[in-house]
Amino acid sequence: MRPIIVLLTSLLFLTPMAGCTGDETDETQSFPIFSSQADDGKVYDNAAMEGSGFVVIFSAEWCNNPCYTTMHAIWNAEPALPVLVMSTDPAENAGSMTLSDWHASADAHDDDGDDTGVSLTTYAFMKGSEVGEALDITRPGSVVFVNGQGEITYQNEGRMDDAEQIREKWAEASA
Repeated sequence: MRPIIVLLTSLLFLTPMAGCTGDETDETQSFPIFSSQADDGKVYDNAAMEGSGFVVIFSAEWCNNPCYTTMHAIWNAEPALPVLVMSTDPAENAGSMTLSDWHASADAHDDDGDDTGVSLTTYAFMKGSEVGEALDITRPGSVVFVNGQGEITYQNEGRMDDAEQIREKWAEASA
């Protein structure tokens, strides 16, 4: 009986110290440091995006669906959002498609005959494979919402096309 009392007494004294070993993880994650020139000629980096929320769509030049579907769903839900589209393809393996060609291809995704659909004119297309790797992004079309302090408020793996969810996650990032 005595060993049980010793065990219970030890647990009673150690319980208040739980979590004091330094192994706790911070619930907020900062968006990785980045700097990339987009197809609009501007350089986007953490400092340029500081103070306001933004959305990052991780895509690839070769990814039509779910990537283009996600881009257009976000545009249709909230067209004024500041969106960075980062390619998960390394810059040194860019292939034959330029960032401008890639942007035009994404724009044309919802075109049907004379109906040119939406134009993703405010989206900035750039390389960002290092950022994707840092966040362990493994699926094209993945989306990250970042607040004005540079903290990730939501990360979605794969296609995101629910307008209500997009608006909700943006409200959290821009709060």
